[in-house]
Amino acid sequence: MTTRDISDPHHDARGAGGASAMTDHGVATVAITALAEGDSPRLGGLDMAHVRLLAERLDVLPPVLIHRATMRVVDGRHRVAAARSHGLEHVPVRWFEGSDDEAFVAAVRLNASHGLPLAGHERAAAAQRILASHQERSDRWIASVCGVAPRTVAALRARTAPEGTTAAGFRIGRDGRRRPLSARAGRERAQEIMVREPQASLRAVARRAGISVGTALDVRRRLAAEPKDAPAAASADILRPRLEQLLRDPSLRYNDQGRTLLRLATSTLAFMERPDSIAQAAASHSRESLQLVARACAEGWQRFGAQVADGNPGQDAPGIAV
Repeated sequence: MTTRDISDPHHDARGAGGASAMTDHGVATVAITALAEGDSPRLGGLDMAHVRLLAERLDVLPPVLIHRATMRVVDGRHRVAAARSHGLEHVPVRWFEGSDDEAFVAAVRLNASHGLPLAGHERAAAAQRILASHQERSDRWIASVCGVAPRTVAALRARTAPEGTTAAGFRIGRDGRRRPLSARAGRERAQEIMVREPQASLRAVARRAGISVGTALDVRRRLAAEPKDAPAAASADILRPRLEQLLRDPSLRYNDQGRTLLRLATSTLAFMERPDSIAQAAASHSRESLQLVARACAEGWQRFGAQVADGNPGQDAPGIAV
């Protein structure tokens, strides 16, 4: 017998969730009484009108997909019911090897791609369940399985995990490649590799850090442009007590410019504490503009910091009256 990973339309080229889910494409004949009710994505039970339609075409229907470990029907409940309605005792089957979660993924993919279409609420419910069992899978992969838009999966994920993170720290796409959730994490890994191994090629760095070659090149350029004695940026945990001290400073609290500065600083620090989740929420068409705005804001804060460090006679801070 030959076996293949579950792929289009019957299996995913990388397996369900990266595991060893397999479909045996050899056809066997099994007694209907030996089959168990499967874990179907259909929430409304059998559609008897569809069963009657299939009963008229039993000789041309494909084999039923059966989970070998449990004898549960993965795909083909209506075909089994149609065969039973004609008094048949056996049906042709193909075998599915894998876990219960992988069997459900296969059931959803097959039901979403052929036969009686899944209703919208059934697709959404299936996406929600697969999100819980395959958190490491990308929105596009889950969307392709369930027959929904990637933005629908992203919205479901945001409601169940607002920070958009998984314990694994990466997502597996439709091509089977792992990509880090945080672009910053990949950049930091690349920077560590470049500092430790300055002769490493960009391709080697990109592969080991899980980023693109273009991103690795950008990291190398930024490293080369950094002053060797540049101070390390303070973390949000260190800055929070300093900001709270500034918020109590009367010279800032009791004038308009000071209050504006405090609001800006508070918002910036709040952003610094969770930039990854905010970046993931940005729509793809707005990312280029957001990047330009973010860099301009960062440069503005740097100029302000330099002015404060240089001092200004008659003022404790630029533009803020004492």
